[in-house]
Amino acid sequence: MKKTLFLFIICLQSLAQNPLSKGEHFAKINGLKLHYVVSGNGPLCIFPTPGWGPNLDAYKNSMPELEKTFTVVWLDTRASGLSEGSDKPEDYQTDDFIEDIEQLRIHLKQDKVWIAGHSMGGWQVLNYGIKYNKNLKGIIAIAAFAGMDQLAQDEYVKAIQKRSSEPYYAPGSKMLLGQDTMKRSLQEEMGYIMPFYFHDQANLPKFMAVENVQLSQKAWDMTSKGGLGSEQILDLLPKITVPTLVIVGDDDFICDQVSHANRIQKAIKNSQLSVIKNAGHFIWIEQPEAFFGVINNWMKKQKL
Repeated sequence: MKKTLFLFIICLQSLAQNPLSKGEHFAKINGLKLHYVVSGNGPLCIFPTPGWGPNLDAYKNSMPELEKTFTVVWLDTRASGLSEGSDKPEDYQTDDFIEDIEQLRIHLKQDKVWIAGHSMGGWQVLNYGIKYNKNLKGIIAIAAFAGMDQLAQDEYVKAIQKRSSEPYYAPGSKMLLGQDTMKRSLQEEMGYIMPFYFHDQANLPKFMAVENVQLSQKAWDMTSKGGLGSEQILDLLPKITVPTLVIVGDDDFICDQVSHANRIQKAIKNSQLSVIKNAGHFIWIEQPEAFFGVINNWMKKQKL
């Protein structure tokens, strides 16, 4: 009996020390205690939150299908969710987020990983690929941000104005176009602009019903001041040589096909572009069957 109890305790200790055991974890990464959750089955895939505020539950609880393809390491980026954050804006530049992902890979004791991200999380995984291509098996860039230049700005304005007949247009468009300078919290601002993210407004309640979605005001303030996403990376994307899947909704107003997805795919030689019809920025909410079908079919082609 004593021996059985001893072995049970040892087993529990081993699980606690295993950075890839299923469930919640905290790891000291670049001086900060970062929170991540491991769940699912399949090859390992790190999925960072966008960096500017949403917690990992916004993704983990809205796309459980991804866990049927991957063992996903859902990461609360610095100052988001349950992760610690620096009080210095200069610690929220793109490279800080990239180094957090790299140190997490090392913490997980993985030579190479898959990596996936959405929006500014897509920006992170592309930048990680530019710097650490050798440590990757592949990339899934979902509605990924590729940087803001004149073309991206023009497409952004065009997509906003396209919605001018919608009832949500007047208050939200002023914020998005910088015409409303009233100081609001992140939570308040998102209440006005969230309708722009969806092709079909009937799908907005589906996302709003996702459990435990939280927004970090600190992450929002710090990334705004620190300059996350301010670089130009299109000319650097050819450094990525691993298989890359680029997914975009055909009605995404903020990371559109013309200025973001098309140019990402063109710059990365070993890449595939999939455009999902009748979908905005949150593709897996509006067109889940098509979205996960694309990922699963692409992964089969990788012969894993």
